[in-house]
Amino acid sequence: MLLHSQKAHQTIKSNTLEPNYATAILSSKLLMSPVQIDIDGPVATVSLNRPNNMNTVDLEMARALYHISLKLCNDESVRAVIITGIGDKSFCAGGDLSAFAMHSDSIGNYIQEVTHYLHEAIICFARMNAPVITAINGVTAGAGIAFLGFPQLVLASNSACFVSAYTKAGLTPDGSSTWFLPRLIGMRRTQEFIFTNRMLSANEALEWGLINQVLDAKELLNEARKKAYEFAAGPRMAFGRIKDLLNNSFSTSIETQMKQEALYLSKSAQSVDGQTGITNFLSKSKSHFTD
Repeated sequence: MLLHSQKAHQTIKSNTLEPNYATAILSSKLLMSPVQIDIDGPVATVSLNRPNNMNTVDLEMARALYHISLKLCNDESVRAVIITGIGDKSFCAGGDLSAFAMHSDSIGNYIQEVTHYLHEAIICFARMNAPVITAINGVTAGAGIAFLGFPQLVLASNSACFVSAYTKAGLTPDGSSTWFLPRLIGMRRTQEFIFTNRMLSANEALEWGLINQVLDAKELLNEARKKAYEFAAGPRMAFGRIKDLLNNSFSTSIETQMKQEALYLSKSAQSVDGQTGITNFLSKSKSHFTD
């Protein structure tokens, strides 16, 4: 995992949290955290918050990401999630190498702990029913590449750039990038990206299929919020089933995949959202999904 933690207060509405969780993060001094979270109705915005360290990941950030992802995964009121970075220079420049160096006597154990929390967070984001949007606001390297794979949409500012960078430090990738990248851009481009450390501009990343859209920096979060509220108005449980189908599509046989498709389609059709959707589709009315 490549390349830095700062602490920024979490702007979570206290009525969206369990009491002990709210007490832990909302003190009289608004203690700072390496990850910010703001919940506005059905949309949660998660912001990596170490701008002075290029939003790099250390143990505190990885742990905070995990606890936030777990909270959101179990919160049925959250119907869409945005992930972005604080600051105008970097989304996430990877793992915090300075923190790695500080733990040189136990670096193996330290990295295992950091990646444990980071990977568990990625699994939560990948498996939750709510669709996820990543809004890339700057440099994205190393472990930051992980946030391109599991979301349903990846938007980037026109100043964003992307590089693997692991081998520059004699390291290997983490964060599921070796799992997602071949599926997103193919094995040939994945190998070029990782082995040569080719730096991609936002437009090149769009051409390669790493991201969905390039936007002016001033419009990035507005567009992410617009898309998030559109997702939030959609069928949350159906979205979750689609995510599961797509996540497993490369590892199951066609027979197994179609059995799962049939099962999920049947469940969706029997649900309140499915019944509402079918009726309103036929009557050409707008559906209001609630599952």
